[in-house]
Amino acid sequence: MANVMEIWRREAVTFEKQNPGSKALYSRARESLPGGNSRTLTYYPPFPLYMKRGEGPKVWDVDGNVRIDLFNNATSLAHGHAHPGIVRAIHEAASQGTAFASCTEWEIRLAEILVERVPSVERVRFSNSGTEANIGALRAMRAFTGRPKIAKFEGGYHGSFDDVSISVHPAADAAGDREAPNSVPDSEGIPPEVVGNVVVLPFNDLEGVERILRSLKDELAGMIVEPIMGGAGMITPEPGFLQGLRDLTRELGMVLVFDEVMMFRLGWSGAQGFFGVEPDLTSFGKIIGGGLPVGALGGREDIMALFDPSRDGPTRIPHAGTFNANPATMAAGVASMELLGPAAFEQMAADGEYLRRNLKELIQSAGAKAQVTGEASLFKLHFTDEPLRDSRAAHTSDRDLERLFFLYALNRGIFINSMARGCLSTVTRQAEMDPLLAVTESFFSEIVNTH
Repeated sequence: MANVMEIWRREAVTFEKQNPGSKALYSRARESLPGGNSRTLTYYPPFPLYMKRGEGPKVWDVDGNVRIDLFNNATSLAHGHAHPGIVRAIHEAASQGTAFASCTEWEIRLAEILVERVPSVERVRFSNSGTEANIGALRAMRAFTGRPKIAKFEGGYHGSFDDVSISVHPAADAAGDREAPNSVPDSEGIPPEVVGNVVVLPFNDLEGVERILRSLKDELAGMIVEPIMGGAGMITPEPGFLQGLRDLTRELGMVLVFDEVMMFRLGWSGAQGFFGVEPDLTSFGKIIGGGLPVGALGGREDIMALFDPSRDGPTRIPHAGTFNANPATMAAGVASMELLGPAAFEQMAADGEYLRRNLKELIQSAGAKAQVTGEASLFKLHFTDEPLRDSRAAHTSDRDLERLFFLYALNRGIFINSMARGCLSTVTRQAEMDPLLAVTESFFSEIVNTH
């Protein structure tokens, strides 16, 4: 049977033949953009695709190839592409003005939806990305507690700013003890003093977390955690873990932040409703913007009051942003959220269970060294048989096979993430999932016993 590199070369040749227009655009893009793009995620070898349009669960590239989209712009599209109701809302708002140095009613309406759906959220502040929401969350926890350090989990991704670009993908020889990980910068340009103010915690190890938090109780302002660690590989918390974090942070006077930028799609009240644990602050993004750039920070009134410019005296945390709560985004977000009733979440969760169950059966039938993680509408394929309880286990997945699977799927009409991760939308049906299952079965039949 052909080895993996031979299959890669074959698939790369097929990809180049299918996508000459994208190849030409990529060559042109490299003349004006570093690496040919403005978003690291959109690059993959041998070159990225250039999209022309999307409709429902499908996308069309510049060469006319049609693919089923099972990534939905990094989980941000709850209703697929160009949903008529969302497009109408954007048009209605934008036709009256795309931005003002003033407020609009759209902002109030979207805030009211979040406050209504998420019991822990009493006040909301909008921004333009999940990264910006998390910047506000960390600043608020420091201002509220008067403590300088923040804690995050090894493997946890919370955006691209300095404080959280720590130990997302640490090298094994630098990561340190599994129960007490080192703080390792993920990028050049992060000052040592920033690294020194970020404490890295072990996911799904409540005893290890407790030891670290108690030893730094007078220095730590709080912690930020994705209830399911999405970027690390859809790693689910073990029973009692999130509640343990809630109890510890409350006892020690620390602020608990749930990063629900991705995980708000787990249900009507997001991940905190899914798991039954309420944080002090929550960051939002992706699906609350209806496909336009968005972020939001919400939570307890006493903490969110730090952003209140109407109070007497100076605002403790000034929060500017020329395009914060712009009407087009707010209108799209209102439309998106109004379409996401309880039945819509239930349908996406049922579809996700169908897909994960069938992927697991294919893995078992093939005898492949692989497994599937995810909840509700989310899924991730791992090429490892190590128990997946933290990011270190997830990083044992064979990245070469993940990239090959991605390219293999692209050549057969399926668009997922280059790390074999994806999600469903309200317009995804069995007709869109079954082709992925067929591609997976074909892939395993070629790969098993060759690597």
